[in-house]
Amino acid sequence: MRTRNTLRALFATAAASAALAMAAPASALTMTVYNTDGPLPPGQTMIEDFDSVHADGVDFTFTGDANTFVRSGALGLDPNVSAPPPGDTTNYYTVLTNGSATLTSTKGLQHFSFYLGSPDTFNFMTFTTVSGASFTLAGAEIWGAVTGDNGNQSWGRRVSYNFGADAVKSIQFTSTGNSFEFDSLAGTAVPEPTTWALMIMGFGSAGAMIRRRRTVPALA
Repeated sequence: MRTRNTLRALFATAAASAALAMAAPASALTMTVYNTDGPLPPGQTMIEDFDSVHADGVDFTFTGDANTFVRSGALGLDPNVSAPPPGDTTNYYTVLTNGSATLTSTKGLQHFSFYLGSPDTFNFMTFTTVSGASFTLAGAEIWGAVTGDNGNQSWGRRVSYNFGADAVKSIQFTSTGNSFEFDSLAGTAVPEPTTWALMIMGFGSAGAMIRRRRTVPALA
């Protein structure tokens, strides 16, 4: 009975969290800022690194308009146009003035992170959840209002988001000035329905084992 009540409480809590996220999705967002690009946050896998790992077109797609482009960090600074994130000599992505790029997830993302370099107040990220709600982070909101919002080219951080109960299906990167530069998009997708079923079965099995242990008679 206790296990069953615990499961009911878990589902009730999840439902309440989902309702809150649908009403005000930004309030369900939690953020972690890492001082370096790697390693990736626990449980996250690379989605797009603009080199050897690319959004597969099945679970994820990444597209950009004519005001965006991939550039090699080995080229160094392109003054007033693009600056590679600190220490990044691989390919990275640049969103120019009035440019737009979008990462789309068919399953939805529970977590997302990316390596952000030389952030500016004119950078924006718009998140659309699987429930259809959307919210935008502007400027310093993207990286949690820590230092680095003045285009400092020596500033680079991996920024990670936890979306709570309402997963995100798309993330749009835009900028009203030159530029928005980032690399190494990673995340955790929403589990498949079969995975959820296995987890629930696991909870049930654990409860059954607990009940059986309670009914074993004590040895003389």
